[in-house]
Amino acid sequence: MSTPSSAIHPGGPPAAVQPEPTLSNPESLVRETFDDIAILIGGAAASYHLDDDMLWTMMTRLDRIRVRVLRDLKGQLHGDDVKSPPAKLPRVHPAIDEFLLRNRERMGE
Repeated sequence: MSTPSSAIHPGGPPAAVQPEPTLSNPESLVRETFDDIAILIGGAAASYHLDDDMLWTMMTRLDRIRVRVLRDLKGQLHGDDVKSPPAKLPRVHPAIDEFLLRNRERMGE
């Protein structure tokens, strides 16, 4: 007697498990991190009904960061990024300031 798959996994079959990123594969680790960030932003957008234009702007900026990080990781030049001076950052929320400080100071690691 076999049990139907829906009885074992009511939501359907389990999703394919992705291998854990390792230090030997830093690109995989970076990509997993950006996936986590995108999921975090998406969850906040859904929970707090963030403006669609704001969300597109955030994700466009996140994608630029992703490309820059992956190029740095591979030792590639940035192309247009090298020629342009760094833009002045807009004023940010104190929670963002605290996160950036903790990241720069390597706090909690």
